[in-house]
Amino acid sequence: MNYQSKYSQAFYYLPAMKYFIFLILVFFVSCQSKKENDYSDMAIVADGWHAKVIAIVDQSYAGWDVEIGDADNDGKNEILVTGCPDSKLVMIKKANNKWSLNILAEDLAQTHPEPGMGLTVKINDLNNDGKNEIMLGTGQEKGGTAWFYLLQTDGKKLTRKIQLRPDCNKSSFTHNFAFYDLDGNGVKEIISAYCGGGEIIRYDIVHNLDNVNARKLHQLSGSGEESMIADVDNDGQPEYITSNSFRDKAAKVEIYEFDETGELVIPARIILDGFDGHGCFYASLTVGDIDNDGNNELIVGWKEDQKINKGTLLGYKVDSVARKVYTLAHQDESLDMSYFEKMMEIADADNDGKNELILSTRGDNISEFISSKHLGYVFMFKVDNSGTVKRELLVDLNEKYAESSWLAVGDADNDGKNEIVLATGKGDRTKPGVSYVILVEKE
Repeated sequence: MNYQSKYSQAFYYLPAMKYFIFLILVFFVSCQSKKENDYSDMAIVADGWHAKVIAIVDQSYAGWDVEIGDADNDGKNEILVTGCPDSKLVMIKKANNKWSLNILAEDLAQTHPEPGMGLTVKINDLNNDGKNEIMLGTGQEKGGTAWFYLLQTDGKKLTRKIQLRPDCNKSSFTHNFAFYDLDGNGVKEIISAYCGGGEIIRYDIVHNLDNVNARKLHQLSGSGEESMIADVDNDGQPEYITSNSFRDKAAKVEIYEFDETGELVIPARIILDGFDGHGCFYASLTVGDIDNDGNNELIVGWKEDQKINKGTLLGYKVDSVARKVYTLAHQDESLDMSYFEKMMEIADADNDGKNELILSTRGDNISEFISSKHLGYVFMFKVDNSGTVKRELLVDLNEKYAESSWLAVGDADNDGKNEIVLATGKGDRTKPGVSYVILVEKE
């Protein structure tokens, strides 16, 4: 056979060869895609529950907060998460049976190229005009005052952005926002206790949302690690509850009243100073009706020693004093680092008509310079009519993907039922990484 006939045959078979190679490439890419998107080993989930990854975030921490609500005022709920190291605000929503992710803002800590944190994000209709706003607070890894943001979005971009770095605040980390119309002017005020120096700052906002004013209400003796406004003593009036913590043997939960003008009454009316005679380093808290008796309880997570990961989780009835009524966990190592700020919520997560306490754990020892087991647990606590506490491990995250998660409970996919949304974190929060947003629901 001459060379011409050889080449003629080669060209004759070339289309078939190309098609065969194309099929091999398609198969390879398909296998790779399946491998990359197969998260069946992401977590072990309790019987009767289902978990799935709904978003992948190009941050080592998708979460330091996660919020469910109608952020873009389209009549449907979305998910907001904020984390680090690029202090992004990320919106995740479901439409046409598909989940999508949109980055609404980044470098909100204004520290690029240095790392910064988005620490708190909330959705609330501040001026009762039927449209929600987004409030976000930052964490400054390199020091300086945390930023406060008032934002609005159309779902694609920010349509309003007011930022404030008040001179009366010297702290670098925002630990939650509490909302209430304290002065009765039709616009909610915002209170936050800051991590670092312990300033309690109040933000007053004008009705058209064009201006925000800040003033310091009080100086805590330790670091402000939580802020809530709730009727914790069930007297029909709201109280302000904060964690005054991050100090050796000095952690306190403090409950303050408001006067008739909406001003904070100093000093605190009730102070919880550790548990059973144990001084503590840290206290986490949440408020809600965990036993479904129609009244709120105060749930406090105590960490006795900064370097020893044992958590004690107690429920209190509050009136003129705070009385311990439930022990949900005692010096329990399965609670890992035992910091639960924005990691506890009382809600009907399993849609049985009764509230539960949902709690996630932290294991990111690089962030806090504390050894941990990277358990990545999510627990559900139930209190029955007799006061018996039952605990179930809902989610056990694979350390390969996540060491910690922050949570919210609500109707994230607009199907009329509640779900748990987890935003994960792993490794060094100042470094790039990959994290996940996970939807956990009762089957």
